[in-house]
Amino acid sequence: MARGLNIDLPPVAKEELVRMAEETNMSQAALIKLATLSLLENYKHKGAFIFADLLNPEHKENRK
Repeated sequence: MARGLNIDLPPVAKEELVRMAEETNMSQAALIKLATLSLLENYKHKGAFIFADLLNPEHKENRK
């Protein structure tokens, strides 16, 4: 039985998601579902290694 899931996003991420939804003509829910399914599939094939780049301090500096 599928149930809804509440997700709290930082305001900036929410704004970017709204913009992406408008640009792609996809709903925010569809984008979140697509991202989640992609994350699960990548994790299945590559394990926790997929988080290495996100945990790398240099990555955080490049996002600013």
